[in-house]
Amino acid sequence: MKAALDLTVEQATVTRFVANGLLTPFADPVTAAAHLAGVQAQILPAAGLALWNRVPAFTATQLDHLLYHERALVRLWGQRGTLHLYAATDWPLIYAAQAGRSTYWEQEALRDGWDPAEYEAFIERAARWLAEHETMGRSDLRRLAPDIDDRHLSGWGGIFAILTRRGLACHAAPSGGEARMAHRLRWRPDLPWDPPSTEEANAELMRRYIAVFGPVSFADMTAWRGRTQAEIKRWLARLGDEVVQVTVGGRPAWWLQSCLERLPALPEPGDLPPRLLGRFDPLLLGTRDRSWLIDAAVYKHVWRPAGHIEATILLQGRIAGTWRYDWRGPALIVTLRPFAPLSAATRAQLAALAADVAAHFAAPLGECRWEE
Repeated sequence: MKAALDLTVEQATVTRFVANGLLTPFADPVTAAAHLAGVQAQILPAAGLALWNRVPAFTATQLDHLLYHERALVRLWGQRGTLHLYAATDWPLIYAAQAGRSTYWEQEALRDGWDPAEYEAFIERAARWLAEHETMGRSDLRRLAPDIDDRHLSGWGGIFAILTRRGLACHAAPSGGEARMAHRLRWRPDLPWDPPSTEEANAELMRRYIAVFGPVSFADMTAWRGRTQAEIKRWLARLGDEVVQVTVGGRPAWWLQSCLERLPALPEPGDLPPRLLGRFDPLLLGTRDRSWLIDAAVYKHVWRPAGHIEATILLQGRIAGTWRYDWRGPALIVTLRPFAPLSAATRAQLAALAADVAAHFAAPLGECRWEE
């Protein structure tokens, strides 16, 4: 691994902003999801806003179509055990990266004394049921297996997370207020299924991650993947000379050799456009150290208890406030909460973005409020 140069924190900030598609947008949402190695989708409308920030004029209606009709995007449990949107063509990659790893629910069942053979038969039975139905929800599982325990019906995954980990299930369109799942062979029977090896898949995810969020530290990499430093080091070794060691403000970090050519063309932080990032935006999840992104004095306004991450106002590449949207009938109310007073010009730019948020949801903007 070659030694390279020292970057300033400002250079690292700008290159992450640019690589995230927040300056020059991606051609389409599927390309964006693939480039970002997934878009967190625990809250699906927030994933839609992440794509809206990175794809021209992207709408919530388009997201629905791509997920449930065209099925070019797929919603799976991925890195850190959280739901993400992925390009459907990356489904084999995401499966392979996690292959052989048991889920929380499998681990707990065996701790509780389930016989391994009986437990495997239970999972296989659930997979058959899923394959026999167009889609399934937890109410269907309760009907088919009245004795199923509540843990395996968990809204955080349960038996469906196990089937997803095994490459068999994905989220289908919800119905009647209930989440629904579909078997891969019913949902995308045309999808080529030739997963790479687990090591190859994880090396590829690291390649994409470093390209988007680099330069990154080992702590950043382990936090994003939810895996150990030993695993990260092994996957980096597979990338060989593609990876270079640099420093950011004097601290060691890793980047891709191919990304170094970005440096001469980087804009200044002051030239970065304002953004209204939604909750759990990928930019906010890419690194463990967030000092490049936010001042310590206001950190807890964004990263809240129970792992919640607020929607944020981004100015010159740094978090300058939070925002939210609420519905009033058919209209959208957008409330902006900057951490410090803003110029009239900046307020006008953010108000225009608030109107664009409403357009994303195909709603009129009822009001743009300011809380300062």
